[in-house]
Amino acid sequence: MNRFIAQIFAGILSLVHLVVIIGLGLVTLAAFSEDKRSLSSIGHAFGFGFDDRYILFIVFLCWVGYVLLMGIISTFISINENLERLNAKLEELPGKMRGE
Repeated sequence: MNRFIAQIFAGILSLVHLVVIIGLGLVTLAAFSEDKRSLSSIGHAFGFGFDDRYILFIVFLCWVGYVLLMGIISTFISINENLERLNAKLEELPGKMRGE
């Protein structure tokens, strides 16, 4: 059951990576565009307006927060996979020690 949950979580993690990278990439491109109306429409969709001076700072903080959060989650998935491998090796060990 634990392996099934880890596989589902890894799939969800891949999908989240794709959505966030595309979304933040588009916001970054919009920040460097000549027409800033697209940024203001994004801000109004979320209920607040963007100031041109702070948009790059906001995008940078989003990238850093995303990298930290997903890095921690990816580390937990990697630890789970390594523990499964170690568990399989430990299950083989008693048979070898008994001379089987």
